[in-house]
Amino acid sequence: MVLSACDSGLSAVAPGDALMGLAAALLSLGTATLIASVAPVPDAGAGALMAALHLGLAAGRSPAAALAGAAAGLDVTDHAMLAVRSAFVCFGAG
Repeated sequence: MVLSACDSGLSAVAPGDALMGLAAALLSLGTATLIASVAPVPDAGAGALMAALHLGLAAGRSPAAALAGAAAGLDVTDHAMLAVRSAFVCFGAG
C-alpha cells in the first residue's frame, strides 16, 4: 500500500506501550508492505516521487527497491526534493 500524504506513516506510543497510528493499524491488519511519509512533504516533490515510484512498481521492482530508485532519481539540489527524498519510508516486507 502507498500513502502519499504528509505524515501518514507517523506513529506514536500510547500508554501501555501500544503503537498508535495509521501505519501501525494497517500493518497490524495484515498489510504486508506500506510506503508512507514520516514528515511533511511539498506536494510537487511528492508527486514526482510517486510517479517514479509507481513506474518502478509497474516494472516489477520490489516496493523497497522502487522507492530507493525513485528517491535516487530526485534532484536533491532542490530543497523541496531533498525533503521528499528523506521523508518516505518502506515499512514491512518491502
